[in-house]
Amino acid sequence: MQYRILSKIKETENAASFVLEPVNTVLKYEAGQFVTLIFNNRNNEEERRSYSISSSSILNEPLTITVKKVVNGAYSRKLVDTAQPGDILNGLAPAGFFTLPSATEQLQFAFFAAGSGITPVYAQIKTLLAIYDTIKIVLVYSNRSQKDTLFYKELQSMAEKYADRLVIQFLFNDASHYSHARLSASMVENIIRSHFPERMQLLWVYLCGPFQYMLMITMVLRGMGIRDTQIKKEQFTIHKSAAPQKPVDTALHMVHAMLGQSAYSWQVQYPDTILQAAKKQHIDLPYNCESGQCGACAAVCVSGKVWMYKNEVLMEDEIKTGRFLTCTAYPIEGDVQIRY
Repeated sequence: MQYRILSKIKETENAASFVLEPVNTVLKYEAGQFVTLIFNNRNNEEERRSYSISSSSILNEPLTITVKKVVNGAYSRKLVDTAQPGDILNGLAPAGFFTLPSATEQLQFAFFAAGSGITPVYAQIKTLLAIYDTIKIVLVYSNRSQKDTLFYKELQSMAEKYADRLVIQFLFNDASHYSHARLSASMVENIIRSHFPERMQLLWVYLCGPFQYMLMITMVLRGMGIRDTQIKKEQFTIHKSAAPQKPVDTALHMVHAMLGQSAYSWQVQYPDTILQAAKKQHIDLPYNCESGQCGACAAVCVSGKVWMYKNEVLMEDEIKTGRFLTCTAYPIEGDVQIRY
């Protein structure tokens, strides 16, 4: 599918937001999801990059992604430096599982974001504040400096408007005192215990930032008794896996898939995953990271069994409904039927 850039908003020296209009289609999206854009490199090979949505559909905001230039990031730099309104971008429909729970009235939320990790979190906080009058929200947002901080003024305005429900703690690396500079394990625990002293079983924690940053926070939360089912993470740096773990069944099986109104069938056998085998047959399935870390390739197993060697996206309740990641999955014990 295609997107037309309607407008471009400079957020910081190295970041911009793009208001997108789907071409000849109507799309739905949720706060916390992302849009995968498809580019061709110098060798005319396809490459994909995902950019988080910073708008809130609940507020009837047009679909907007926010892009920050990264070191040696050919496509992020191209978008921020040269893309203009009217340009057409190729991509996939919004996807991702870094989303809010369906029933949230009694819940509480803590968000930890670093750098451009604020993008999906910004959309989620706007959504929660618009829907609910009683939910308490705490945001801890780390950056190099104030001038590098995405949505700084907007977040300050939100904190003032919703002072009874929203608490924001900004951390800047260039702050004069360490307590305002970098997030530490003790700081994480103090923030959680001071703002959520009771009913911690109703607390949901959302993390978006570098791997080590999220790992540190996760270990602290686990030590406090917060279950993994209460913690949701969004990776914005993809780490390719080493050689995948071998499934117990390495025999050849058939995969039958429904993608929209189209039906496909192909053979899969280890070491190729379901996605890898489909790509070799030139079957155009949705995907992005190919590492079990983004969720763009997720499908539902309707019949048969699949086995994943890696999953950093799906929650246990989603897996129980049959959802799985085609990029890390193999059919086992027979043929399978899947749908998107």
